[in-house]
Amino acid sequence: MEDIYKTPESSLENGSKESAHDYQLFKISGIGIATFFGSLLAGGFLLARNFKNLGNEAAAKKALIYSAIATVAVFAIALLIPEDVNIPNLVFTIPQIIVIVQIAKQQQGNAIARHVEAGGQLASDWKAFGISLLVLLVVMAIFVPVAMLFV
Repeated sequence: MEDIYKTPESSLENGSKESAHDYQLFKISGIGIATFFGSLLAGGFLLARNFKNLGNEAAAKKALIYSAIATVAVFAIALLIPEDVNIPNLVFTIPQIIVIVQIAKQQQGNAIARHVEAGGQLASDWKAFGISLLVLLVVMAIFVPVAMLFV
């Protein structure tokens, strides 16, 4: 089975001057952090960035689309729960983190490991956290007005 991801070695074989040091990948932990603080959309955004850096544009688009749909679904479910039902936020948050971390491990774990073995850099979890806050601002700017319509 042919490797669909670009690696430093495959890029150099194809005549490209690109090396493992030309891009950073987000760690699995960073993707989990982004999901915790910034929603599934933030985690999906980091997944998409990794896919794009690994040369898989189609998977990057799917990660963004699916994470956006999942984010809308989670907010819709939260809005549909009656106000008198008290459900802790962690009931929504923990499953999202588990799912996206497992997807990241399955889809990108080996590619991230190969990237590091080849001398590639990883983006810091602080960068993932910062991106998650920016995504959260966008999500709140969209969903808070929508939620106000239902209240």
